Amino acid sequence: MTLKRLPILLLLSAMLVGGCSGKDNVYSGIEQQDLTGIKTAKELDYIYAYKGHTGNWASTYYVYQKKDSDSHVSKVFLKYIGKEPGPSGEMKYAYTTEGGGGGSGTLFDAESPSVIYNLGGSGGTGAVAGQDSIVKMHVEWSGGSENIELEPEL
Repeated sequence: MTLKRLPILLLLSAMLVGGCSGKDNVYSGIEQQDLTGIKTAKELDYIYAYKGHTGNWASTYYVYQKKDSDSHVSKVFLKYIGKEPGPSGEMKYAYTTEGGGGGSGTLFDAESPSVIYNLGGSGGTGAVAGQDSIVKMHVEWSGGSENIELEPEL
């Protein structure tokens, strides 16, 4: 190989590596380490994390229980990763878990300076989504509708 080809090969390698890492960042801002209350697992008995994305949305769902507590907490997030402009107007969502319930709601003004939507959480002593189950999310917004399957992060 000649020295003239080396810079071109290095540039192509950098582009390939950079292009592959872009998918890893779709969850930036909605990962476990980004969320207050569950930054570390030290004070938790367990945490179950589920993630999924499409071309327009990334979503995470967390269920955790703190040590010395009888109740669990769940939190769900959506992040718009599609093309600009982002969602505006009314946005509806619904999610279901296998064995752990679900939720739904409407955001009447989905336009946000941040593309991250905290869809809230719940808690209690009832059923919890199984650690290896699938969470199904449905989103409707001015740009369309999509279904997202959130798979367990084991």
